[in-house]
Amino acid sequence: MNRRTIISLLGTLLATLALAVGVALAQSPVTDWAVIAGGGGPSTGTDVALKDTLGQPIIGPAGGGNVSLGAGYWYGAAPATAVTLHSFTAAVQGQAIVLTWETALEVDVLGFHVYRAEAPAAEPTRLTPALLPAHQTGGTGGSAYTYVDETAAPDITYTYWLEVVDLSGGATRYGPVSAMLPPAAPHHLYLPLVAKT
Repeated sequence: MNRRTIISLLGTLLATLALAVGVALAQSPVTDWAVIAGGGGPSTGTDVALKDTLGQPIIGPAGGGNVSLGAGYWYGAAPATAVTLHSFTAAVQGQAIVLTWETALEVDVLGFHVYRAEAPAAEPTRLTPALLPAHQTGGTGGSAYTYVDETAAPDITYTYWLEVVDLSGGATRYGPVSAMLPPAAPHHLYLPLVAKT
């Protein structure tokens, strides 16, 4: 046998061995680990369940105990959205309601959605057809945002919520705030006074 054939056979043998080990690990449902290192610090627990193979995309997280494996990343309970909301207001401007909000911090924030209801207890409807992108995603700063609701009708008190969507798809709602367009002013028709003299 020549050297190329031997190297080729060794490569095939190693690939087959790696595949067999991967399949064996994926089929063992529970691995007892006391410490799982990664993500900047250790996570401790008694049992960790692996129900999907590493590196394979999965539709949802495979869970087990206090630690789950989803899409190749270790994580515990989903953290709260990392946003510090400085203000969220609704104000009438002309024939529209203007929503403004300001963030002081936007770590891992993907964007925002705006929801509206015609009563505080009513089911809110999403107004934003697409996600309003965050200006400081991945940064440590904040930003100011404006959304103009031009579909508001006069004489209805609308209630609004702001939904913050993070990079993992989690969402947190803030609010509510309310505003009402004033009733339309009545129109007066003035006719000239014609008098016979």
